[in-house]
This record gives sequence, structure tokens and C-alpha cells, in this order.
Amino acid sequence: MKKKAFSLLLAILMLVGILAGCSNESGTDSTGSNSTGSTGAAGTTEIEKESPMLQALVASGDLPALEDRLPTESDVYVDIEYTPEETPTYGGTLRTINGGQWYFGPIAEEPLFRLLDDGTVEPNVAKGYDVSDDGLTYTIYLREGMKWSDGTDFTATDCVYYYNYVLVTEVDNETGEVTKSNTTKFYNWYMTADPNDGDTLKPAQVRYVDDYTFTITLYSPKPTLLQAIAIDNKWMFCPKEWYKDIMAVDMDSPHWSGETDLKLIGGEGLETITEEQALENAKAKSELYTFEDYTTLCDQLGYRYWQYAGRPTLRPWNITSSLTDQTLVFERNPYYWKVDAEGRQLPYIDTIEYVSMDESLYAQEIIAGNIDLVGFSSGDLVTYLAGTASGDYSVMTMVSPNWSSADLQLNQTYKDEQYAELFAEIDFRHALSIAVDRDEMNDILYDGLHTPSQAAAPEGTAEYIEGARTKWIEEDVDEANALLDGIDLISNTLNSDGYRTFVGGDNDGKAITLEIETTGDDLSAQAVALLAQYYKRIGIQVVEVANTDNNKRNEKYYKGDEAMAAFGTGISVFNVTLRPDYLALNRNNNCWSGLYGREHTNNIIPDEGTPMRELYDATISLVSATTLEELQAAGQTIVQNHYENTWIIGFLSDANSYYAVNNRVHNFREGFVMCDELRFLGNGRPYTWFLEA
Repeated sequence: MKKKAFSLLLAILMLVGILAGCSNESGTDSTGSNSTGSTGAAGTTEIEKESPMLQALVASGDLPALEDRLPTESDVYVDIEYTPEETPTYGGTLRTINGGQWYFGPIAEEPLFRLLDDGTVEPNVAKGYDVSDDGLTYTIYLREGMKWSDGTDFTATDCVYYYNYVLVTEVDNETGEVTKSNTTKFYNWYMTADPNDGDTLKPAQVRYVDDYTFTITLYSPKPTLLQAIAIDNKWMFCPKEWYKDIMAVDMDSPHWSGETDLKLIGGEGLETITEEQALENAKAKSELYTFEDYTTLCDQLGYRYWQYAGRPTLRPWNITSSLTDQTLVFERNPYYWKVDAEGRQLPYIDTIEYVSMDESLYAQEIIAGNIDLVGFSSGDLVTYLAGTASGDYSVMTMVSPNWSSADLQLNQTYKDEQYAELFAEIDFRHALSIAVDRDEMNDILYDGLHTPSQAAAPEGTAEYIEGARTKWIEEDVDEANALLDGIDLISNTLNSDGYRTFVGGDNDGKAITLEIETTGDDLSAQAVALLAQYYKRIGIQVVEVANTDNNKRNEKYYKGDEAMAAFGTGISVFNVTLRPDYLALNRNNNCWSGLYGREHTNNIIPDEGTPMRELYDATISLVSATTLEELQAAGQTIVQNHYENTWIIGFLSDANSYYAVNNRVHNFREGFVMCDELRFLGNGRPYTWFLEA
């Protein structure tokens, strides 16, 4: 197994890298080596340029010729780097597991700009961009002649309509806050401070220029705007004609932006649609679009659209089955706009099937050849390696910027104030950390393949701090007990069951009990069982709260004070200045940060002078930074704050991600970086994989 050098990956996003990603002055040809060139090489008429299934449709008159489906020749995206050395085979069906929307979604994702391993971006759906000298206006150029999967034209109107009527639908004129979105999600990374209005953050202005050009104008510079779009709003476009009657809009009121020329903001031809009308219109489109309320419609069709058949996309494959089917079927997009170096239209594979099955069956199914691709943790590495003796597959290794592969988070705003006060005690977190036998945990959970580590950046990353990964990882039960003895909130003696109790308050005399949320899988259950043993030695009781449905656990996080504690199986931080979600207080989906997360409607602002307030202020600085220096300073403050306070208690870490891949799958290149920011398997460019004939 090859392994990409971790140090090469994790020199990511030093200042020069960010600068390179944000300064592209080459106008309409800022596409890089992957997206320039002609649709084919001279003298290659004998090469099969499209899938036989599409050739048949062209021959029958049911589909236009290939040259009429691709963008203008000079604007076709040519993927030179991932063109296979061997002649690829068109067709076939790749079968993998149904790992949920965040598994099958990224595999086919096509963002406006693609984030690269070094933290820079390259145009993807976009053809290129320019940035004004003052850093306030980004001019985005699109590929002429590109089409949606239903054959309709993709133009700049689809981008400006999306931003002005789908992503942002209501803004508080006094505060600048985006108060409503038809995607149900709006990311603060589009907000910049208005220099004429104090520190008020306001959303960017997005305007149509012509069919293949639009602009994004900020109130103050944002040095990583394109990275933010690539990470947090990867699909900054939608088919306006398809959406215009299922997105509620009040055309009788002034637009939130103040713009009156509707063509400039994508509003030309729109009519007032109420939420009730939107629901009915969606239902009329398809029985798959029957939603109980408008909020659900926005979340599902405005945000998670890739799960629904019939919605035009720019992706290489689109779903053709119902989301509730046992096997999800995704079929090739005949209007896909990328080709290889020989002018062959991508993707090579016709169909991808995602099969729902119990996780315990994954290994036997890959060994039997019933599925072609499955990811697994290092705890199962021995099993999958052994299976290669009888199964026709290989184990592939990718690299992940993991801070932790096993950790404990204590909710700092838990609804029980005594527990919240206890969790805020750094000595309590210190005691919980050193009470754990990490070597034993590693042997039991991962066959000794992981590394005992605190939740901290690996060496070689931009966030690495000397000694951070070894802080509080040596087992010392006596010291842990001594630390707990020094906390006035809890007893120094044990009750009849062997546990410490609260002293005073509403919980006086009650045992200190950690109710730990898990996903309900075997590994999490084993880990929490181990924690129960370790913590019994220091008088702390542990109870597992298993939510086998990950969404149910997330619902508790979204409430902010519902979940007491959580066991996690991975914290991956590509770079805190670009994606600080695990570490900053910008989101509402972390257990440890609770209601301090700024996306909560009932967000709590920490007290002045506290470590949490420092973290809160640094989070705001990330949003409002106008220079790379300010951005970097805010990121360093956040990382240093975690080092000093250990809000997330790490136990083990591993820098690898593993996949079992059937040997009939060709051009799967191991060693690429696996993380959310780079879209997991999508970073391996699945549209260039092909199946053995």
C-alpha cells in the first residue's frame, strides 16, 4: 500500500498558499492545467468518445450529438492529470454501500471552485475569475455552452438567482443578519463588515453581468472568499427555471439587497409564490417532493437536492430512484461537461448503485464480490487484509488530517448548571484524560494500529503545536484522583456504589454520572464500556446513550443543551482558518461548545475574561478578518486556546483512511487526501474511474 507523505499534505495553507488561491488575474483563462485544451487530440478519430449507451440514444434521435452537449470547445474542462494511462472502458455498474447523503453526495459533487490539497482553489464549474485591486469585487467567468443534466442552458442567471432568492431571502436592515434562507442554511463566510456602518456584517452583493459572467461584491476584503465558497457553499448555483415555482418569494416587496433591476439579481420573470403554493407546486412536479412543511422542502430540495430524482444538476451521475429504495441508483449525466486528455466524455462508468445493508455485512460482501467499494476503520484493517486472500480486492490507504480518532466531549452549556460548572473545571477534564489507559484502548479498539494522542494537530500541519499531542496522555490514576479531590463542587469520598457525589446544590448527594452519546455501533459501545471501567477508578459513573440514527444525536446537538457528553470517532481539521467547525464557536453541531455556538438562535455569549470568551471573540475575528494576517492570528488563537484548555479530550489518533476496492475498478489512485473540505472520495475524482470489461 502506498501512502502519500503526510508532511507534503500538511504544509497546507501557509500564508503563501492562501494568497495564491485568492489572486488570479488571468481573466477568462484561469483554469489551470486540468481545464484547458481542446476536446480531443489530433488523429484520434478511432477513439470512442462517449458511452455506448449514449451513442445509442444519439443514433435513435433521443439525444443531441456529443459536440452539441458539451460546452464550447475552448471551455470544456479537460482533466489531464487523471486521464488513465491505460485505455479506459465505458459502461458498467459500480456497487458500493449506502453510507447516507454525505457518502453518496460528495462522490458526484461539482463545486463552482474546487479546493486543492494545498489550500488553493482551481476553477471547476467556473472557468476563471478576476479580483479587483481593492479585493472587494470578484468577477466569475462561466463555461459557455454548459448545460444542466436535462439539456437546458446553465448561465450566470442560475448563479445570481440562487444567491439572491434561494440562499438569502431575508436580511435585517439594521443588523445585516441573514434572517431567512430557502436552503435553511446560510454561512457567515459571505458576510463582511461595512466600513460605513461600524462592525455590522452584511451579506455580499451578487450581480449578473452577462450569460457567462457575474460578480460578487463585498463590503470589506475577505482573503479566502473562494475557499469559503468551495468548502461551505459548494453548489453556488441552481436551475432557476426548475426552482422558480417551488421557492417562496414575495415579488411585491422590495428585494432585500435594495436592487430594483431584477435582471441583475436573477429575479426577472419571477412571480409571487407563497409557501403553501410552493409545497403544492413541488408535489405536482413529483410524488417524491411531498413534504410536510416548507422548511422541510427548503432543507431537502434547496440544500440536499442530490437525493431527489428529477432535479437537474451538473454532476456526473444523478439519482434515478427513490431515496427510500433499498438500492439507490445513480445514472450518468449525458450532458456532463468534462472530458479526458483524449477528448473522451466523462464519466466512464454508466451507473453507481448504493446498497443499504447492515455494517456487519460489509466485509463479507466485498470478499464475495457483491460490492466494489467500502470504507472501514483501522480497527477492521486486519479483517480486510486477511480477506484479500480469498476476495478479488485490494486495500487502499488515503491520508486524513485527523486530530483524533477517539475522543470525549463535555457540553460546556449543559442544561444542568452544576454539570456545566463541573465541565468548565479544567482539572476535571485533566483528570478524565489521564485516567484512561490509551494503550489498552488502542489494542482493544484498533488492534494497536492507532497512536495515543490528545486531540491536537498532527506534526507538519499549519496548526501543529509542540507537545500538544502528548499533553495529558500518560495514565496516572492517583494524580487524576488528586485533581478531583481539589474540586469543591464534588466529594472526596465515594458513595456505597463507589462514586463521587455533588456537594450542595440541586444535585447534592447524587453520583457524578456522565451520560455519553454514541452512534450505537460496536466500536463506540466498546469505547464507552472501557471509559466506564477507567472512570470507575476515579469515582465517576458512565452511562451510554446510544443513538443508532446519527441524525437523532445531531438533533440533541442542535438544541445546544440537551446532550451531556459525546464519544467521537474522528476530528479532522484541514485548516482552522478555512474550516474551523470542530474548533470554533461558529456552528451549532458540536457537543462540547453547546449553546456557545453562534448559529444557535438562543446563543450564549461567554463571560468577559474567560477562556471561552477568547474563543468566541476569535471566532468572530475569523469572519470579519480583512487581511491574511488577521485571519492567521485568529486561527492561531483558536488552536492555542484548545491546546491550553483541552475542550475536546483526545485518546487516540490515526492519519489513515482505508477502503477496500474491487480489482475490477481501475484508475482508483490511493494516497489522496480524505477529508470533508476536499469532499472525501470526491477528491479521488470518481468520474475518472472505470470498470474492467
